[in-house]
Formats: sequence, C-alpha cells, structure tokens
Amino acid sequence: MANVKLYGYATSPYVRKTGCFLYYKGIDFTHVPVNPLKVKATIGHTNGTQVPVLEIDGEWRRESTDHAHWLDELFPEKPLCPSEHRQKIENIDRWISNQYLTSLFRPAIDGSLDLQFARRAWRLAAIVNADTPLPLPVRLIWPLGLRRARFIQDMARHMDLSESIEDMRERLFLELVEHIGHGPFMGGLDQPTMLDFAAFPQLVFGYMFGLEEELRAAKYPLLKEWLARVAVHLPKNPTLAADKMQVHALSEALN
Repeated sequence: MANVKLYGYATSPYVRKTGCFLYYKGIDFTHVPVNPLKVKATIGHTNGTQVPVLEIDGEWRRESTDHAHWLDELFPEKPLCPSEHRQKIENIDRWISNQYLTSLFRPAIDGSLDLQFARRAWRLAAIVNADTPLPLPVRLIWPLGLRRARFIQDMARHMDLSESIEDMRERLFLELVEHIGHGPFMGGLDQPTMLDFAAFPQLVFGYMFGLEEELRAAKYPLLKEWLARVAVHLPKNPTLAADKMQVHALSEALN
C-alpha cells in the first residue's frame, strides 16, 4: 500500500482540491497540517513554502492540477482526467485554476479592511489554529497578515483589478453555470472528474465552517442539483478542516 501524505492548510482552495481528488479515488492518505509560522519545519524537504504538497512513497509534487494527472498514473481506477475528454477537461481546469480559485482571494487584495472582512479572517485563523495552534497575537492580526501575504500579492499581479468584485463574481458565476451546462457533471460529462472536485469544496467550505450563514449556491436549482450529485462521491466533510470546527452539515442545505 502506498504511503500518501497531503501537506497544506485546510483553508487553501488548492489543498482542498487535491484532498477531494484523493477522497474520490478512495486512496488512504494522511493530511499533514502546515503551520504558517513553521512552514520549513513541515515541508522544508521541498525547498519551498508552496502548498499543497502531495507526497507518495517519498516522491512529491506541488501543483494541484499536476496531482490529478499523477494520481491517474499511479491509481488508474476512477480517472480524474479520462483521456477521451482530456482536452476539454484541461481547458476548463485552466479557467478554474487561473480565474475561479484565484477570485476567492480578491477580497484580501482590494476589499476594505472592515469588520466583515476581519470576522472572516479571524474565522479562517481559528480553523488553522484547530490543526496547528497559533499564538493569540497572530490570530488577532490575521486580517492584516492575510492581506500582506506574499502569495496574495503575487496573485494580484495576474488579476484584472479594474473589474469590480461584484462584476467579477457575477461573471464567474455565469461561467460556472455554463461549464456545468446540462450536466450531470462539469463539461457535460457523465462522470465526475477533476473539474468537479476542484470547484465543489470551494462552494461548500464557507457554509460548512461558519464563514457564511447560508449556502448561496443552493439557491439555484442547477447548482444545487450538481452539488448533490458530486457530494455522493465524497465524505460528509471533504474539506480537510477539523470536524470540531464544522458549523453546518452540507446535507442541511441540499435536502
């Protein structure tokens, strides 16, 4: 049996993405939480600080999209990127990776440092703290630290910041709906792929862990039905965040 480890923060959409790949394939793995204050102590063997890091029998790789292809090579059952649909999947995955997932960090780039933003940031700090305890002062300044993080600043350089957050969210919502189409899964495919498991955990994480009071995606029948179809292939908590931090069960919003 392979020794599989996934290093990263449960608050990272890219880590959640790889986690769902592993869950879908039914691969036993260990999630190794990374302490943001002691990154090198945890993943120093990679000579970097980027997460997620997927390690299989001593070999490791960083990029979440590469993880899908690597897992298909080593564990071909239940492919994440079936060869007959590879071009379509790769095209949509570029949209997910370069636009949809990066958009989740937009409030930290140019949103106002108001109480609403601070509360979300403190909640994220609490979720990280549940796995890797953080000093209270660090948790208190988390909103400011999040905004100044190097990876946030790097993302900003590749975004069209002239587009308002509201316009960006509306555009991406319409594009997500278009990519799901008539389903049953993203790209109009009959089986779930890496696309579904890249987008799904991001839509449900905020609701499940107290960043949002309602699952907004469930208000739209097409998205609600798609979420329900994908959820069947994953555990009740597919996010990697500690169960004790969970506020809502996904089933509450999907039933």
